[in-house]
Amino acid sequence: MGKPYFHYHDDHDEDYRLRKSAFFKRYAKKKYQFLSGKSSDQFVLSNSIKKIDLLNDKIFGHSSQKLIGEKENKLIDFKKCEVVGKGKDGVIYQLTSNQCIKVFFKEEVYKRELEAIQAGQSSSIIPRLYDYGPNYIVMEYIKGISLAKYLKKNRQITQSLVIKLINLCDELKKLNFSRRDTELRHVLMNEQGNLKIIDLKRAFTSNRPIPIKLLTELKELKLLKEFLSYVKDIRPSFYQKWKKVNDG
Repeated sequence: MGKPYFHYHDDHDEDYRLRKSAFFKRYAKKKYQFLSGKSSDQFVLSNSIKKIDLLNDKIFGHSSQKLIGEKENKLIDFKKCEVVGKGKDGVIYQLTSNQCIKVFFKEEVYKRELEAIQAGQSSSIIPRLYDYGPNYIVMEYIKGISLAKYLKKNRQITQSLVIKLINLCDELKKLNFSRRDTELRHVLMNEQGNLKIIDLKRAFTSNRPIPIKLLTELKELKLLKEFLSYVKDIRPSFYQKWKKVNDG
């Protein structure tokens, strides 16, 4: 299936690492700017992955002293963890073969994504949630490939994949997500061929019942016509709504 892929950009710098003393400072226009100090970072674990000691200053109203567990603490050096993704919202480190941790730059984004992941724990398309803290989420590490990479490489779309994408849209509706859309790079195909969706910060804040972004990207790959031909037979009601993107 290729090199494991998780969040957000696939062009990340392998040497990128956070440092200890990393902290957030509010600047003008109510935006957070990420700054870093000189020492190496450390996680603090309590009863598996429970607490994080990322900051020496205060963040989101919590002081770093409050984040340290009282029992069975174990320090993990950030430099020993591989960066498997980074973007404008945060940085993702791989902790184990099936777990990763996303450290967020902004409180608002953190809260939105956590809410969506928590709401989606009953669904197979949402990564498993293992733990979370004031500015981080420990979740399932998806071993596989993004749908964007997969389709660019294969240049064709199969009926079975179309069925899975339709089921994904059905799941988003069942979860009461107002945004039933995603980018192809945020749909991951694991080693078993199952689909998982990531980057859920707009799940409840964006109103998009039709997957316009997904359809537009399929059109750019010249796969939309083939995709819709399958949708027409599998889910005629979707076809009537979605074909407008191809006509536009």
